[in-house]
Amino acid sequence: MARKIVGYYSEKDAATNPDADQLFVEIGNNEIAVLVKEPVSQEIDGFEVFQVDKGNTDWDDVLFEIRQNSVLLNRSYIDTTCYYNFEEALLIPEHKFTVTAADDYLTLMYGESNCHDLKYDMLKTGMVNAYRIRKSIHEQMSRHFVLYKPKHSYSNIIETISERMDLDAQFVKTQFYSTHFILTLFIDKKLQLIQCFKYESGNDICYHLLNLSKQFQLDKNISHLEISGMFETGSVLHQQLQSLFGLITFESFETGGVSKLITDFPSHYFTPFYKLVL
Repeated sequence: MARKIVGYYSEKDAATNPDADQLFVEIGNNEIAVLVKEPVSQEIDGFEVFQVDKGNTDWDDVLFEIRQNSVLLNRSYIDTTCYYNFEEALLIPEHKFTVTAADDYLTLMYGESNCHDLKYDMLKTGMVNAYRIRKSIHEQMSRHFVLYKPKHSYSNIIETISERMDLDAQFVKTQFYSTHFILTLFIDKKLQLIQCFKYESGNDICYHLLNLSKQFQLDKNISHLEISGMFETGSVLHQQLQSLFGLITFESFETGGVSKLITDFPSHYFTPFYKLVL
């Protein structure tokens, strides 16, 4: 149902101050990441990634199994932030936002649902990210973590990119997970698109990026594609993308703490998870 693919932990004795750390969780359809940050050093003290079986929809059982196998989720924390990495999200200009309007827009795009709660993030960019959370997940997180703050992964991506001073005129960001990727486009430092795309092969990814390039008339000579997440460098897909973009880079950085121990994966592989703690 769900299996741990990564688990790294600091050597410090958590029992000396068990509730002093901050907990960050990202929940998506196929991956759930758990990170613990020490507030003073700002280093990651614990990091786990669980892979959820494809097509599994019983989130009560999934979250129960993950708690049973997690070293990190059965402790107390000073606060908990949970990022939801689901596609049912929409950006709305702040001056046009109301809860009723957000609910109507989401219903129009994704259909009616009695199984979700509506949440929203107010962004520094003047936009509002309205999104749905499955009630079963939201209730379990609220029950197990008293100081629990829900957010959406899109919000973190948009605000992080918007604060950067080094953006090229045509900047494309892709965050890869095992069965989907999040595609973000900025032109002249203005957000044009953020959307989730599912894929089964590299051809699916090429199709979506080629369609993006044509739709927005990107110039191969100046377009910049930044990649992070579960992407294989040197692959056929990597070579194909080089024909679409003038510059391809991989986002990675030194986070400190237990992340220094993760040497079995490329440095960009878990960057989307690391950035949740910034």
